[in-house]
Amino acid sequence: KLVEGLKRLSKSDPMVMCIIEESGEHIVAGAGELHLEICLKDLEEDHACIPLKKSDPVVSYRETVSEESNIMCLSKSPNKHNRLFMRAQPMPDGLPEDIEDGKVTSRQDVKTRARYMADT
Repeated sequence: KLVEGLKRLSKSDPMVMCIIEESGEHIVAGAGELHLEICLKDLEEDHACIPLKKSDPVVSYRETVSEESNIMCLSKSPNKHNRLFMRAQPMPDGLPEDIEDGKVTSRQDVKTRARYMADT
């Protein structure tokens, strides 16, 4: 049932990658912690219909910015009333370590995290 559920999940969401390790462990890779939570809930309730034993997610960062971009990017909201301009730049020194140590998390209070980011 689990393997069939994993196949259905990967068909329903193109951002999901399901891997079976030699040890028999099933790995579900996605686009972030929230995406994985939703995928595992769907797997458990809709696709496999069995209870799952889950471990904490492991987040791997694979890309980095080495210098500030000279290109300004533009993104518009769906209703086209809001525009967001941005430029990529490297993270401040010490921020990656603080993320790994848990001092900065996605579940942290938004204002607390924003204050921390403004101060560094």
